[in-house]
Amino acid sequence: MKATSRKFMALVAVVLTLCLFSSEQTTSALSARSNCRNVNGTSSEVGNPTGTVGRITNGGILNGTTQLFYTSGILPTPDPTAFSYTTVVTITTNKGQLKTSNVGVFETETGLFRFSEIGRIDPNTSTGRFAGATGVLFTNGKTIDGGGTFQSLIIGEICLAHGDGDEDDENDNQ
Repeated sequence: MKATSRKFMALVAVVLTLCLFSSEQTTSALSARSNCRNVNGTSSEVGNPTGTVGRITNGGILNGTTQLFYTSGILPTPDPTAFSYTTVVTITTNKGQLKTSNVGVFETETGLFRFSEIGRIDPNTSTGRFAGATGVLFTNGKTIDGGGTFQSLIIGEICLAHGDGDEDDENDNQ
């Protein structure tokens, strides 16, 4: 057998072995995945010196109020029109609070602030339906008046620690 054929056969054996072992998931891992939900919504917030307050709508289980606190100053990036920052966000719904730690970037080149954030869900400080939840939320938005009012889209995945019944998430409003 040629060396090329042996290498190819060894590669096929490794790939098949990896596929076999990766498809064997425990019941608890499958159960945890079944509690994951894709989410999206829109947020409208008003700024204040320490952060923002607002409301999420069209967000299913995210519908509720928001409160954002800055946890860092505004930091420069290699791009002179872009800056970074960190925040803690609390989303309060009628079924608990979802808390995230966010890292964001905003740019000022156009005169209106445009921003993007990645928010990791904190399973230890979230409460109610969200206690123990994990996942990530992505926020993209802009100011609509030069700095005081923000509109954004939120998308991501929330993996709830507990099953939450057959509730209709679209009707979750606060």
